[in-house]
Amino acid sequence: MEVAEIKTELHQKIDSADSDQLKQIYGLISNYLTGNDTEDWDALTEAQQAHVLKGADEAHAGLGNSLTDINTRIKAKYGING
Repeated sequence: MEVAEIKTELHQKIDSADSDQLKQIYGLISNYLTGNDTEDWDALTEAQQAHVLKGADEAHAGLGNSLTDINTRIKAKYGING
């Protein structure tokens, strides 16, 4: 694939990304360009990496809890108002 084709394809993918995907793309590119793309990941044990990957898979499958739900449960549990 030629450089021009790569740029065009990347632009199309970025233009069609939703806000969450765009933030993830931005983080990946920023980390790559600053050289921080694997340093933290490589510092994790294999077990920790496996847990992170499992959590990401579960989140992508819609199995996670929203921050709103978590905050509601914490407020109810500890009697926090507001």
